[in-house]
Amino acid sequence: MQANGSAASDPSGARKLGNVSIGVSVAGIIVSVIIIIIVVAVAFGEAASSCRYTYNGVCYRHKDYVGPQGYCFGVESFNNYCYHN
Repeated sequence: MQANGSAASDPSGARKLGNVSIGVSVAGIIVSVIIIIIVVAVAFGEAASSCRYTYNGVCYRHKDYVGPQGYCFGVESFNNYCYHN
């Protein structure tokens, strides 16, 4: 039986093709890791930049004066401000 253009008929070519395949796979993994790092960095960067107010060590985006009788959907401070995201 004769192999027509198969890897068995050209071992050095098959080896080169295998090495190219491994190289492409490694490059794909590296690109994927870089993309994940960029996405995570952007996500944490936005989260850090959205912290406009802090109260008791917690980050909040909004601070509203609700007065002594006001209702707060977040955390109400001792001086009648409401902190919420």
